[in-house]
Amino acid sequence: MKVLFVHLGREHLGIEYLSAVLKRHGHTVGLALDLGLLSSEDNVLCSPRLRPLMDETDRLVEEARCFQPDVLCFSPYTTTYRWSLQLAGLLRRATGAPTIFGGIHTTLVPDVAIRERDVDFAVVGEGEEALVELLDGLQRANLDERIANVWLKRGGQTIANPPRPLSQDLDSLPLPDKALFEPYVNFHDDYLLMASRGCIFNCSYCCESYARQLYGGRFYRRRSTESVIAELRAMKARYRFREVMFNDAVFFAERDWLREFLERYRREIRVPFRCFGQVKLADEEVMRTLRDAGCYAVEFGLQTINPDVKRRILGRTESVEEALRAFRACDRVKLHYDIDHMFGLPGESPADHRAAALLYCRLRYLNRIKCHNLSYFPRLRIVEEALREGTLVPEEVCEIEHGKVSDFFHTDSIKDEALRREKDAMHALYKILPILPRRWVERLVETGRYRWLRWLPKPLVMVLQVLVAIRGRDYRFVLYFRYYLLRVRKIIQRMAHRRGAQAAEKIR
Repeated sequence: MKVLFVHLGREHLGIEYLSAVLKRHGHTVGLALDLGLLSSEDNVLCSPRLRPLMDETDRLVEEARCFQPDVLCFSPYTTTYRWSLQLAGLLRRATGAPTIFGGIHTTLVPDVAIRERDVDFAVVGEGEEALVELLDGLQRANLDERIANVWLKRGGQTIANPPRPLSQDLDSLPLPDKALFEPYVNFHDDYLLMASRGCIFNCSYCCESYARQLYGGRFYRRRSTESVIAELRAMKARYRFREVMFNDAVFFAERDWLREFLERYRREIRVPFRCFGQVKLADEEVMRTLRDAGCYAVEFGLQTINPDVKRRILGRTESVEEALRAFRACDRVKLHYDIDHMFGLPGESPADHRAAALLYCRLRYLNRIKCHNLSYFPRLRIVEEALREGTLVPEEVCEIEHGKVSDFFHTDSIKDEALRREKDAMHALYKILPILPRRWVERLVETGRYRWLRWLPKPLVMVLQVLVAIRGRDYRFVLYFRYYLLRVRKIIQRMAHRRGAQAAEKIR
């Protein structure tokens, strides 16, 4: 069958794995991609006012017509769910192909997704095996309505099949189909991969916690060292990449595996890399092992230093003392690190953000404080906590389930205007804090003058962030710049081609 994936935003590892599996089973796969420039998926330059200038809906419809798919596949996040529904309707009418929705939002609310007019099938959880069975049934015109992981409509009723057991052998998967995104991603700059699936932690705001509840049992699974090294060798030969990004929830969850893998990585791959970590697992031995193998930055999700909010609202168990030990371990081995900090948490106060600033300014190798707003995703425990705290009302929960949410980069859910002003000021301070002397930060916080920073023009904040990146030798900022150039060039080329085609049509 001819399968067309439709996606908004950046490279999607899940789609790459699905494509590889489908090709292994003889299907033809295409991709209709909107890069999302200036949209909510653009974590740097979001501009709703200018976004229509970069809208690529007409191109996606035309590409779908030319591809002539037998089926349309969407793998939306909660933030891209509404866009996916809109495109599903347009492409379904343009091609006559049925639609399959998968991805994390569909997994969270399959009962909502399957009721949508333009959704024919919903695939829950990890979808490689289920999607193959579903396509085979459609191809034979003899669909088994009992396919595990699949929800479908029959006679005005919904058939909801249970999830199948998770595959424990990740090594059996083919290499992700990077060729699908080659026209849109410069893999020479940055290679993205995952060495594991699942997470060993259970944070209330994270979709991984819902997947753990859905599957139970052995949710966290790790690929073998040989499997990951084989992928890196093959893709380095193909793309000659200059950096690797390990997208695992926690890269060093297993210390023995980490030692074995990094020894081979250091000898055979020899490329700088970055990864995500967890402060409870980060001691000086692990940080030195990472650094010696070529790691240039670790990203830690701290979110808040309020112990009650951290434990009761976020479902996290690490203490501030454990976080400080991890950061000081990085400082001792001279390994840079980012800290994720979240605004808009129920029960948190401006005093908590001020205390965090005083803690952050003492850290020597802090590279960036990555500021996020709390974004609610459906059916997660934090939604229940927010209802109890009065931060959300039932009507808003319904909107979340239908994808009417703010993205965590650009829009907060803070309803109190005074709290929002505090957030805006502290957000600006965090962005530039790594280049400020410690005594300046302490003085700004103690006198309350940090509140003036909310008036800083955004272009100036961006310039100061570049100085932060230079200070920390942060290669990611170079990648952002190059990635934007690539995306803008692609869009300009398409716009020029479209104008040329329209001019030729007029002449005819």
